[in-house]
Amino acid sequence: MKVKRLLSLGMAALMMVGALSGCSNSESSTQTNTTSSSETASDSTSSSDEVVTLKWVTIGSGMPSNYDSWVAKVNEYVGEKIGVNIEMEVISWGDWDDRRNIIISTNEDYDIIFGNSNTYVSDINLGAYYDITDLIEENMPELCKLMPEDYWDAVTVNGSIYGVPTYKDSSLSNYAIWDAELVDEYDIDIDEMAKSLDNMTELFTQLKEDKNDYPVYVKNDGLYYIFDVYDQLGAGLQILGVRYDDADAKVCFTLEQEDIYSQLETIHEWYEAGIINPDASTLTEGRVYNMWRVAQGWPSAATTSWGPQMGKEVVVSQIGETILSNDTVRGSINMISANTKYPEKCLQFLDLVNTDTKLRDMFYYGEEGVNFEYDSDDKVTKLNEDWTMAGYTQGTFFTVSQLATDEVNQWEEVKELNENAVPSVLLGFTFDTSAVADQLANCTEIWLRYKSEVTTGVQDPAVAVPAIKAELEAAGWQDIVDEAQRQVDEFMASK
Repeated sequence: MKVKRLLSLGMAALMMVGALSGCSNSESSTQTNTTSSSETASDSTSSSDEVVTLKWVTIGSGMPSNYDSWVAKVNEYVGEKIGVNIEMEVISWGDWDDRRNIIISTNEDYDIIFGNSNTYVSDINLGAYYDITDLIEENMPELCKLMPEDYWDAVTVNGSIYGVPTYKDSSLSNYAIWDAELVDEYDIDIDEMAKSLDNMTELFTQLKEDKNDYPVYVKNDGLYYIFDVYDQLGAGLQILGVRYDDADAKVCFTLEQEDIYSQLETIHEWYEAGIINPDASTLTEGRVYNMWRVAQGWPSAATTSWGPQMGKEVVVSQIGETILSNDTVRGSINMISANTKYPEKCLQFLDLVNTDTKLRDMFYYGEEGVNFEYDSDDKVTKLNEDWTMAGYTQGTFFTVSQLATDEVNQWEEVKELNENAVPSVLLGFTFDTSAVADQLANCTEIWLRYKSEVTTGVQDPAVAVPAIKAELEAAGWQDIVDEAQRQVDEFMASK
């Protein structure tokens, strides 16, 4: 498997990588630590009776109201199993970016942190995460059996692994989610609507007039999904990419591509017509009810998740193909802090969270008897929708118990999507940004200033796109594109 291949590179190389990545117990992110992995392992497992506490930082709808009673049960279980107790910090969606950035940039104490493709490589370059390459097989044997090797490949950067990917709907399938009552009332052909944003303009105009509400209600990330057809090279920048099915693998400024630009025009038209809520670009949280929205998932999520969350019956239609890329796998990763005292325990804990169904259910559904209960067939009945942790951030879907109401095995549905996904032309490629790190940081900052108003339709792309490009070019954009294209060409030639 991938981990064995990496181990075969030799101990000297591994010790060098460990030193460069800033291993455990360093006092600051800039201090080089030369303690070997074996010495660290000895320190962190010095007493088999010791119960260590690990802090896990993740995203969701804030801390659960029953956190104290829930975590007591979790800690009793994992304490007996592997000598670990857990302390959670569940950061709300709207606060996530700022809070996560503070944690990383100020070197706050934590052991495990959730992340995704937006920041994975840049954080590795900062030395934020522990190089776990030579620890995975010994400490995560069950997850290694469960998860396809390609997923480890997808999170490998410069020959090393710094994150544990979440084996879930790790290919990307976007679905348009509709209020079923509206679909019946207006006899909407949702499959036809899913083919193009333009197809929906007339209907949304009518719904706005008839219902006196916003047919497209979004928060400040707007209709972000339109960028999903572009492989972002691991750079974490939406406006830089290669279209997933482009055999020539041309690196481009995505805002100028016809498929993206035309959709931005439609989104702006919707905003001007009052189809999109006027405060979209400043909202950090969405709302519960939506006439229509888009989310990544699978068909039966309509009945197991999206509908119950909205308190309405919904129907769904897939938008585009199912895609597999580094970015889709990196949509949910858990990293170990470079400064943790217990890297092995972190991996043992994540192995258990992923593969022990009882523990997996405790994180996915909440507290037994409070948030859910089992029936005689070991299926789950939710007692409420109060659990605020996000299941996709924690571990695999394929060890989660099914709901009693499931008419199909939704996890098998997800597996089938993964297996039939169209691979990106750049699957396995990660852009080494070290030669253009300053330019990339500056260009990322420029896009972040415009992003909300562009993706929510506030700004006219005819004005915004040229303005953005001018600023990017002054900040070294062409250097980034040239370096990325050089590396992409080398990768494509080696395939």
